[in-house]
Amino acid sequence: MHSRETISAISTPLGKSGIGIVRLSGPEAIDIAGKLFRSPHGVDLAGVETHTLHYGFIRDPDTGGRMDEVLVSVMRAPSTYTREDIVEINCHGGIVPLRETLELTHEHGARPADPGEFTKRAFLNGRITLDQAKSVKDLVDAKTQLSLELAVERLEGRFSEFLSRVREELTSVLAEIEVAIDFPDYEDSVVPRDALRGKLEKIEGDIDDFLGSSRDGKILKEGHRVTIVGKPNVGKSTLLNRLLKEERAIVSATPGTTRDTIEEEIEVNGIPLAVTDTAGIRQPENEIEKQGVARAKEQSRKSDLALFLIEANEKPGPEDREIAEELDDEKTILLLNKSDLDGNLPRSQLLDKMGEDWAEVIAISAKTGSGLSDLEDSITSLIWGGEIEKDESLVLLDVQEKDLLRKAKEDLADALEAMDRGAPVDLIEVHLRDAREKLGKLLGEDVSEEILGRVFADFCVGK
Repeated sequence: MHSRETISAISTPLGKSGIGIVRLSGPEAIDIAGKLFRSPHGVDLAGVETHTLHYGFIRDPDTGGRMDEVLVSVMRAPSTYTREDIVEINCHGGIVPLRETLELTHEHGARPADPGEFTKRAFLNGRITLDQAKSVKDLVDAKTQLSLELAVERLEGRFSEFLSRVREELTSVLAEIEVAIDFPDYEDSVVPRDALRGKLEKIEGDIDDFLGSSRDGKILKEGHRVTIVGKPNVGKSTLLNRLLKEERAIVSATPGTTRDTIEEEIEVNGIPLAVTDTAGIRQPENEIEKQGVARAKEQSRKSDLALFLIEANEKPGPEDREIAEELDDEKTILLLNKSDLDGNLPRSQLLDKMGEDWAEVIAISAKTGSGLSDLEDSITSLIWGGEIEKDESLVLLDVQEKDLLRKAKEDLADALEAMDRGAPVDLIEVHLRDAREKLGKLLGEDVSEEILGRVFADFCVGK
């Protein structure tokens, strides 16, 4: 086991709830819990079987005061999350009983757990790979059903299996090269150059395919920023409410109702989006409105995608054209709103004033919902390049993982380039060992404490 210290933390959110859990892990977990637990049936936790649940009370050993009525789970190593002894004290979900129980565990031998330390111990004790440890956070942070499914697949070891397979193929090639180095007179028979090239090109191609699929995984993991822009009273807040399917933003016929940005998270065809409703862009009448307009322009510049509303039944005016100048037309959908009203102008007449180089042009009615399905399909198409389907190519990777994979691929490319130059096999071996080392880091081999600290820093305490 990695550590001889016993740690404890509250593993559920603080607040009013039915149940809250205080979790202990380490060699003294059962002994510490046993000091605090009193069973009406005389149960001694030290003697119970693993993976059993016991009813009783938490008492302060020093005062005898009863803290809470609880159910205590006892799980013995190694068949636990951390591969250490684990005890989970299921308290009533109020803040006071949870904190009082946690403090008692600290007073009687446990120390406070660091963020993510339970999962870190699971990795250090060999229960999960570093990749799987990261997927635990992906699972907790999942924003859509699709991202949840991908996080679960990664937790089950999909990425680790890929890395292990590729690394094993590379190890096999290195073993052949070692023989060729030891017996240079038989190099051509031991490791023919054509066969070696074929193996390396396959490994490089597998990594390249995996990197290509990870781009979509990043979208699912982090989401896109979408900004709704337009002049006052054009229907921006109505569109936000329609996308959210609730009355989040105040809708009024009075221009300038929205003075600041309003941001909400939604899901469109499995894609998480952070959608921002902005103040109407016009010549401001006061300082507050001036700040709102400035924020609207700044938000539109920072967004991944803009939804630009104009009125379908009015000729675009100077305010519309001013807004258009602030936008990147390649990442902007022009929405011809209020299409449910009479007197709509021909699309050609509207585009004659606004230009035709927008990513998409869609007629909608934010009020009735007409055209919203087309809008959602267009958002999907622009982000994914087509309809979202869960397939075997999708994977969630973070920036560091993608960077290491890219560098491993570059090492393989360097090895192939060295072969083209007729370089000796020992030089080719250097590049391949560098690639193998990077794949090992992705699997958590020889990883530094600093890297581990970064991986687990964003975990919640108790996970």
